[in-house]
Amino acid sequence: MAAVNSNPEIPSPDNQLWAPYRAMRRIRCFEEKVMKLFKSGELRGTTHLCIGQEAVAVGACAALAPEDYVTSNHRGHG
Repeated sequence: MAAVNSNPEIPSPDNQLWAPYRAMRRIRCFEEKVMKLFKSGELRGTTHLCIGQEAVAVGACAALAPEDYVTSNHRGHG
């Protein structure tokens, strides 16, 4: 049986307020995987991680409209 959220101040996990957190977590997991592959030699070349900057990508993309364009830089995985 799932626990019921008894505190109205904390949104339930399926609430859309959790979407930015989930996006930041997904970016962090990707970056950690890239770092692991790079350090093991499975990913060749160079890498510029954005660990610690996940909120920048999520916040910027949250403000985009459908007609907006996006370009990236060397830390643009997120």
